[in-house]
Amino acid sequence: MFARRGFRGTGMTEIAARVGITEPGLLYHFRNKEGLLRAVIEWRDSRSMDYAREVTALGGLATVREMPAYAHRNSAERGLTKLFAVLLAENLDEGDPAHAFFRDRYREMRALLADALAVGQERGEIRADVVPARKAAEILATLDGLATQWLLDPDEVDLVDAIESYARSLERDLAAVGSALGQ
Repeated sequence: MFARRGFRGTGMTEIAARVGITEPGLLYHFRNKEGLLRAVIEWRDSRSMDYAREVTALGGLATVREMPAYAHRNSAERGLTKLFAVLLAENLDEGDPAHAFFRDRYREMRALLADALAVGQERGEIRADVVPARKAAEILATLDGLATQWLLDPDEVDLVDAIESYARSLERDLAAVGSALGQ
């Protein structure tokens, strides 16, 4: 319901009715609408972040090569991808109920990706002139932008194909001369 109508457009009474309990019963478990929102976001994001940690732990170009698997996951879970996009858009301003959550999530994702890129530099796979933190922000922006375009126009934007293509070009762009790709 949050994915379809957003946090502000969804009422606790209708959520309770949809899951077959009373509104007081729902409030007993989540205290308020913001508590339910946090629970929904944390549930959705725990799976996503576990996967991100696994992939970035590979480090270097191996992390980049796993990006199409991310696209397959998001494509298979369109509703959850939409939920993330809707809730993110509704929480851009400081003081919004989940603003700090999304800010911190992006900080963690940028750090994970930057570390993976730095590992690739240490291995000699990734060009030394790449600034890992800057490139990490660019990668996240591209992935989110492609997902948004796919959500808006799935007949014209193939998420998996677009991210596979991006990952190939990113790998070529990042590869150090003499790395496994550059040889």
